[in-house]
Amino acid sequence: MMANEKVDIRYAFKVLFLCLASVNLGHTFDFLWLGVLFAIYFVVIGVLNATRRREFAKRPRYNKILAYGAIVPLALFWVMTPSVENGVSPYLIFLPGIYLLYLAALQERSRGNGGFEVFVAFDGVGALLFGMYMVPHGWGFVGLVGFLLALCAYSRRGTAPYKYGLFLLVIAALGAISYGGWQYWKTQRYRYGAQMAENYYQRERMMGFDPVAALGSFGSNYNSRYNSQVVLRVWDKNPSRYFKAASYEKYVAGIWKLPTKFAKRLYPAYYQVDYAVFETADSLTKADSLREVEQIWVQSTLNNFGFVFAPYGAVGFAAKDVDSLTYYAGGMVQGLDGNGKRSDWHYFKCKPVSAEIAPEACSLPDSLMAPSEGDLLVGERYWPLIDTVIAAMGLRDTVPTDSISVNSAATDSTALAKSMPDSLVLQKMLAYYLANFTYSLSVPGITRWNGAKNEPLAVFWREKQGFCEYYATLSTLVLRRLGIPSRYATGFANPEVVEGLPYSIFRRKHSHAWVEAFVDNRWVIFDPTPPILPQFADAPSWWSVKWEGVRGRLARVMHALKEGEWRRVVDSWQNQSTALLESPILYTVLAILIIGFIGRKLLIIYRQSRKNRSFVSSRAVLWVKRLDACEKDLAKVGLRRESGETVGKFLLRLDSEIAKLDAQQELPKSTPNHRKIIHNAREFLRDYEMQRWRV
Repeated sequence: MMANEKVDIRYAFKVLFLCLASVNLGHTFDFLWLGVLFAIYFVVIGVLNATRRREFAKRPRYNKILAYGAIVPLALFWVMTPSVENGVSPYLIFLPGIYLLYLAALQERSRGNGGFEVFVAFDGVGALLFGMYMVPHGWGFVGLVGFLLALCAYSRRGTAPYKYGLFLLVIAALGAISYGGWQYWKTQRYRYGAQMAENYYQRERMMGFDPVAALGSFGSNYNSRYNSQVVLRVWDKNPSRYFKAASYEKYVAGIWKLPTKFAKRLYPAYYQVDYAVFETADSLTKADSLREVEQIWVQSTLNNFGFVFAPYGAVGFAAKDVDSLTYYAGGMVQGLDGNGKRSDWHYFKCKPVSAEIAPEACSLPDSLMAPSEGDLLVGERYWPLIDTVIAAMGLRDTVPTDSISVNSAATDSTALAKSMPDSLVLQKMLAYYLANFTYSLSVPGITRWNGAKNEPLAVFWREKQGFCEYYATLSTLVLRRLGIPSRYATGFANPEVVEGLPYSIFRRKHSHAWVEAFVDNRWVIFDPTPPILPQFADAPSWWSVKWEGVRGRLARVMHALKEGEWRRVVDSWQNQSTALLESPILYTVLAILIIGFIGRKLLIIYRQSRKNRSFVSSRAVLWVKRLDACEKDLAKVGLRRESGETVGKFLLRLDSEIAKLDAQQELPKSTPNHRKIIHNAREFLRDYEMQRWRV
């Protein structure tokens, strides 16, 4: 084993490499003095290791406490540094670089006595890379020189020069490719940036549910690469078919706008741990003998724009970090903006036990169901188109004259009186759509808004194809023109229920628009969209279903941890534990258990002692006592049985001792007494060997 450092040009390259890494890191982050100190340290250690002043065995051992202990001051320094707004703090790069330099210094100081060359190289290269972050102009060359020095320092001795050349060629080729890619990105970054922004926009938000909804916005849910993305998880195995998000009031130039007046402001009735419960009427969400209440959790994976997606008939909602909700007539609920972009909430479904017992106990108040003036609003510019549609569908018998006043929606609706029931109007509209329209993910001929020629509804009526938004919009305006209060509603329809999953799924492609019509003094769902063709309803793959199951269950676990329900269980256990500790029954039971344990232990000891006595006879005990007395007599004359020596071996040793005594011519005065003791002991031991084990 070498006792000293083997010094060659590579060792000088290594010291220079570490010095360059130190100075480069310090200069990059305006701590040049610290980089210079590290460089001086590496030079001093290099000189000491390169001379015969330090043999490997005399170098200080590598101390892990020093390595791990440096983390504490660096962490404190990180805490005291100022934060950076909208950017990456340079200390996030500088502090790891300094720590790597520190480790390289410790390893080099103790190399050969706990330190390793490979760690010196790794830490040095890491510090050099960190120093290249935001490197000052003109210092990139220093980093390149440092890498070349590291290559020469840590290459295998005897490496052919051409291999260095090949390595440099590879580095140059990679650098040229990187530079070319960077230049290409600079020229194309705006185009790619726009594509990335569009993809991000489509991926991170649900399309078609904005406060201002434009016709065609649902198309991104059907045509993008994310159309199979799960956006709602409803923890109900038998969910409602329609989940409503919004109902719009005014339609202008291809855009639907939300109602301006709300029916009621909902405030928390009570709290379920962290969730505030909002009721549409007092005490509707609490179960009693007349009804059964279901509370169902809904998780949104994307931005839901503050809407509470829920089925029709929900009598309450529960949300976290929300102080109030706004309830609009018909069931639209808003106010989850403070709940985060990716929200979760609960809704309550109230089911009567039987139709005979208080059926009104679960009904919503009439004030929340009544139509408003906005439900009959039709823009004057759309009257010719709507009248054409009504005539083609055969929904009225009289045609309004120019003399009829059109100052209000109510007057206009009365003028278009119809002779058929409202329910028959809905049937005839649906039959006409099924016979003359086809479902399509696009409407040919629709371009950017440019007057009446490109009016989306006019193009849709002319082309006789489109998707749900167009059917629902045209139908809503037709019904309003006929005097039937109606709303354009958006949400999700036809949830995906997978066998084995404890919840149902709404994907992007399940987004839908339909019509709410006030028929026979109640709101009904009217869905005029023709059935979707099979090619638009592909089933998800087996892998996507399994993976979604894993993600859904993980989300449920995280929800259970975050929502605070477990704290209620812990509090319940704590209360029960306190009551138990204060009860005398606990101490009585503990005393009985302790007494029983002690009694069992004493019984085991007693039985073991009896067992031992039963296997040792009185005759054997007597022989053991006599053997002890014999060994004591022999010990007086200097003969002792060794540890592990059997009685038979000891007896043979006594025979040899007696033979030695018999061979002596002149005996000391004490010898006869010794011989007598030994003879008597030999006779006893012979009897012991013969008689001890006889039954």
